[in-house]
Amino acid sequence: MLVWSTVVTFLISLAAVGPLRESSPSWLQSGAEFLAVISVFALVCLLESSGNNTDRSNPAS
Repeated sequence: MLVWSTVVTFLISLAAVGPLRESSPSWLQSGAEFLAVISVFALVCLLESSGNNTDRSNPAS
């Protein structure tokens, strides 16, 4: 659920920053840029915590 909400937030933020830039107010643009960065960070953290990391089985490598 968190992953999907993060993806939706990221896509809405990209729409506000990209093609809708001329029609959106400046406070929405800065907020959308901030949400896009937070969304990417959350997605990377979620992928890192849920992925199969072979380094954990062999910490000496």
